[in-house]
Amino acid sequence: MKTYGKIDEFKRMNIKVILNDNEVLYEGKVEDAPDNIKELHYNKALLGKITEIYIYDKHD
Repeated sequence: MKTYGKIDEFKRMNIKVILNDNEVLYEGKVEDAPDNIKELHYNKALLGKITEIYIYDKHD
């Protein structure tokens, strides 16, 4: 699966960061996220009122 930039590239958005399709790591504004969440690289993003950002720790 392709990996894209860091989560902190999303600006002024409400996000939900989801690990492996089942564990929510963070939900809230990008600017309020902990630094360790902001530094994660994402694999998929679904834009919406709350943007869902998907991270996978196992790559094919």
